[in-house]
Amino acid sequence: MKNALYLAWKSLLWQRGRSLTILLSLAITIWLPVTVRLVLDQFRREISERANATPLVLGAKGSRIDLALHALYFDTLPPADTNMAEVESIDILSTANAAAYAIPLHVRYRTQSRPGIEGAVIVGTSPEYFEFRRLKVAEGQTISLLGDCVVGSNVATKMQLHPGDSILSAPRNAFNLAGDYPLKMKVVGVMAQSHSPDDDAVFTDVRTTWVIDGIGHGHQELNPQTDSQLLLKNDTGTGSVTANAAVLPYTEITEDNIDSFHFHGEPASFPLTAILIEPETEKSRTQILGRYSSSLATAQCLKPPEVIEELLSIVFRIEQLAWVCSIAAGVVTCLLLGLVVNLSMRLRESEMQTMFRLGCSRTTIAMLHGSEILLLLCSASVLAGVAALLTLQFAASVLRSLLF
Repeated sequence: MKNALYLAWKSLLWQRGRSLTILLSLAITIWLPVTVRLVLDQFRREISERANATPLVLGAKGSRIDLALHALYFDTLPPADTNMAEVESIDILSTANAAAYAIPLHVRYRTQSRPGIEGAVIVGTSPEYFEFRRLKVAEGQTISLLGDCVVGSNVATKMQLHPGDSILSAPRNAFNLAGDYPLKMKVVGVMAQSHSPDDDAVFTDVRTTWVIDGIGHGHQELNPQTDSQLLLKNDTGTGSVTANAAVLPYTEITEDNIDSFHFHGEPASFPLTAILIEPETEKSRTQILGRYSSSLATAQCLKPPEVIEELLSIVFRIEQLAWVCSIAAGVVTCLLLGLVVNLSMRLRESEMQTMFRLGCSRTTIAMLHGSEILLLLCSASVLAGVAALLTLQFAASVLRSLLF
């Protein structure tokens, strides 16, 4: 067998063109199904990991998939808002008999774009979110005041942001000059990379997003020394002043004006786009799901793993098509290999007759042909394996950029 492998190796080297053609054909045939399987498995793992780490998501009734993608990846907008009353109800339920805590999310705004750089999504939440997602601050500190924000690692890299810098929110309607005003937020920290959608987000306190919403605002302090262009009436006798429409809500929250900021309306009615719920026991999980399973419930509560699995079952139907194509390509390659081997045996008929006359048995000649095929298959498998691993490494970064 050793001699047959040696002769087969020399024969393949002698006929380099034919050997290389067969080798590449076999390698591509093996590489395609292996790579498709590895990439799809990684895709499933990447997209399911975050869902599996999120027990429950609460939001307005509507599309389950849109709500799950919004709460997990900040990718879509839910059809409607929920409100802080749902957070308070979960807190009340938790103190009663179902241990759980709710994390509010208000994700409707983005930062202003820069030349060649798209604006990042602004996530209004509570400090519990960072503990829930196990996010760490790599530089600076966490959010402590109204108007503070921490940026994800990718946002900091793209926009060259560091603690002490500032970033502006983008108005929802750029053509509405009388609409909401951009808020200048102070960057107080940069998050460590987590290889998740959090790397591409700007995090702030949920109250800050309500300021962007126009629910909360501050005003300039007016006195007789204020610029006359901002005053409608200045009674020097009584010392009273009346502001005109030029006194606009603040677009930046500073230490000097933070005390002037206030919110209008009942806190329970303030909007949220989604709520993450982490029950501490299976009993509390069941009670919360039961509470929102009624048709009379004002919101819906869903299990993200089930929703994502439902989505993947639709997306992964393409895998069946890929396998059919791979099988067809494999059959064609095997037929091609058989044809090449058959033609090669005919071309080498005189060579085989010479070997037979020298004393080689027909078994030895068959082993020689078999050794050539074995060497080609082994080499093609190794080449396909290396190519699949390299493709997987490249696909990992591409998948993260597409998903997150």
